[in-house]
Amino acid sequence: MRSLLHFLLRFKTLILFLLLEGVALFMLSSSHNYHQSVTFNAARNISGTITKRLERGREYFKLRQINAQLVTENRQLRQRLQNLEAEREGSFSTFTDTITLQEYDYLDARVINNSTNRQKNFITLNRGRRHGVSTGMAVASPEGVVGVVVGVSQNFSIAMSLLNVDFRLSSSIARNNYFGSLAWKGSSFRYAQLSEIPHHVLISEGDTIVTSGYSAIFPSGVMVGTVTGEPEKGGDFITLKIKLSVDFKKLTNVYIIGNLHRVERIKLEEEVVSE
Repeated sequence: MRSLLHFLLRFKTLILFLLLEGVALFMLSSSHNYHQSVTFNAARNISGTITKRLERGREYFKLRQINAQLVTENRQLRQRLQNLEAEREGSFSTFTDTITLQEYDYLDARVINNSTNRQKNFITLNRGRRHGVSTGMAVASPEGVVGVVVGVSQNFSIAMSLLNVDFRLSSSIARNNYFGSLAWKGSSFRYAQLSEIPHHVLISEGDTIVTSGYSAIFPSGVMVGTVTGEPEKGGDFITLKIKLSVDFKKLTNVYIIGNLHRVERIKLEEEVVSE
């Protein structure tokens, strides 16, 4: 109590001045409409500024709670995404080839191992027997032909790459349907050769090469590449240099393609040929 009295006595002049100043301001603001308006606006601005700062402070202290909610929502969304991926695994989508009138199943897959610098290259995919994959299925990317499945385990499969000297593919020139046999010769990963094309066929650089559909593996019309350079002439046929549409060094996503009538077709062809 003594400290308070000592404080008041020490600063009595200042306190009296502030008190009188406040009374004067009040009387001034109350005596004229203009002064009342100015005072009201000033008070409103000060109040608004204080309220805004208090609201920002409350929002800041809520950030931890908001972050926790976002983490929970992200975890739930990731779980839902994983569940959807799990449901989609192994589910083939069916496509009908209107040219050969054969039906094909398509399954997306991801390349998890790949080689391009050997004479016999293979590709490992993240789809296997439990997803419906079997040997003899075709593999293609959005850009074109990739290879053929030659080995399957429960969760993985291995495809013989088009970049394999043992790989052969029935291919045709898109604009005239003349077909031949496409093979990779073991040199550049960007080029292959299409042989058994008759001499009289008119060839232009840039002609599109696609699958012929004559095999029981690939549908017709899947992109293979384009003609580049001059044809090599020899014997009864010419050989074309083909720039492959697929860049095997950048291969990541592919489709596994299954011919629903492959077994029936092969069995019939074998029975007739063996007679």
